Amino acid sequence: MNIDKDFFWGIGIGVLAGALGYKLYADNKQTIMESLNNIKNKLGSESSNCTEPQIAGITDDSESEPAEIDLAELEKQKEHLEDLIAEQQCKKSEA
Repeated sequence: MNIDKDFFWGIGIGVLAGALGYKLYADNKQTIMESLNNIKNKLGSESSNCTEPQIAGITDDSESEPAEIDLAELEKQKEHLEDLIAEQQCKKSEA
């Protein structure tokens, strides 16, 4: 196998591109996660449209302390509870 300078240029450029991508992701992680959660919530609310609430996202971690829970996780659970409340209100208004 003949390794020349183009091979090393390719490795160097690939490493730099990977490092730059990781840095951009790390700097904007919260924004990216919020955007993905908003898209997921919009898609979930359009497809459910007053159907049975989906409780798969909520976990019962009775042994974890409130200080150990991440702020992003709390916000995710808050949004999920708000969705459940909206579904219950929708069912109540239909009845």
